[in-house]
Amino acid sequence: MENLKIEEDIFSLNNQAAQKNRDTFQQHGVFVINIMGSPGAGKTTLLEHILPQLKQSHRIAVIEGDLATENDACRIRQTGVPAVQINTGGGCHLDAT
Repeated sequence: MENLKIEEDIFSLNNQAAQKNRDTFQQHGVFVINIMGSPGAGKTTLLEHILPQLKQSHRIAVIEGDLATENDACRIRQTGVPAVQINTGGGCHLDAT
């Protein structure tokens, strides 16, 4: 087996931004959960089921990433939880920047 030497960390800028985000959240007492999965895996359905209970005891909001639509954010808003939509325009996920 051949070992490959990594010359450059292609995620380094994203990792730096992610750390800055974590620090900011921690300074403001914000607990953040990142839910990722393939399309149709049930992420939005899971949120639709747990958000009504969580909002009774916690201040919560959702940042929703989608290729092109606002469908999932609309479903989240129907639970009474604020949701902001970010359309990636082709990217399959949101990064830290």
